[in-house]
Amino acid sequence: MTHQILIVDSNTAFATMLQESLEQGGEYRATMATSGDEALQALTAADFDLAIVDLGLSDPDGATLARALRQQRPDLRLMLIPLVGEEPPPELADLDVQGTLPKPFFLPELPGRIADALARPVGGGLSVAEAVSVEPEPPPDRLAVLRERAPEIVRVMIALSQEINAEGVILTRGEELIAHAGRLSAGEAEALAHAVAESWRTSARVAQILGRKQLRFEQSVEGGEYVFYSLAVIEDIILSTALHVKVPLGIIRHRAKEAVEALRALIQEAGRI
Repeated sequence: MTHQILIVDSNTAFATMLQESLEQGGEYRATMATSGDEALQALTAADFDLAIVDLGLSDPDGATLARALRQQRPDLRLMLIPLVGEEPPPELADLDVQGTLPKPFFLPELPGRIADALARPVGGGLSVAEAVSVEPEPPPDRLAVLRERAPEIVRVMIALSQEINAEGVILTRGEELIAHAGRLSAGEAEALAHAVAESWRTSARVAQILGRKQLRFEQSVEGGEYVFYSLAVIEDIILSTALHVKVPLGIIRHRAKEAVEALRALIQEAGRI
């Protein structure tokens, strides 16, 4: 049985990440809505089993929307995303919810949280306070986990840089620079990290407009004497290379994919991403 999940979050990149993660196993089908109006319209078009609502929404705010969704569909299960570092507001203390999704969290925890929420019936669920109390403590920042493997990650990146004679190789998550290798300065690497994040967000928006999933982020940009090539390792963890265009793109892609496989193995070996 495929469960229908409604994700309501104004952060398109975060909502896309949730959607892709939920749909990977085929057990869930997720629909994104970036506003309250979109969510209410979506609810009339499909029979959702669960709505995940970000309390950081505005016009209407997340709390108001959660009540409106439940009023429109009394049997709809609700999962709330509190503001970072906070708990759901007191005015929602009486709301029967089936789970919460704190930020940050580890993606491997997501299927279990969703399954738990779906197993709790409406009317026999939990108060907001109880839902928060039974959730595990928020895990440490995923960037910290990546940085634990920094020496091994950097070795892979240095090898790639040497193989294709790159000016620089960077590994990013969002706008955060995890590691860099090559001849680029730290400032140049940081600037490229911001450019990669914007490209990833643009790609996610384009996929949403076209009604498709962003299954994998891959991009090559040529300008002047340089080519900039980026490839996703896992979700929004991106490996990028900057080098002279005299190196054929096919070679760049082949070597970068080998490095991505090595990095993915390192990350998955940690067992916490």
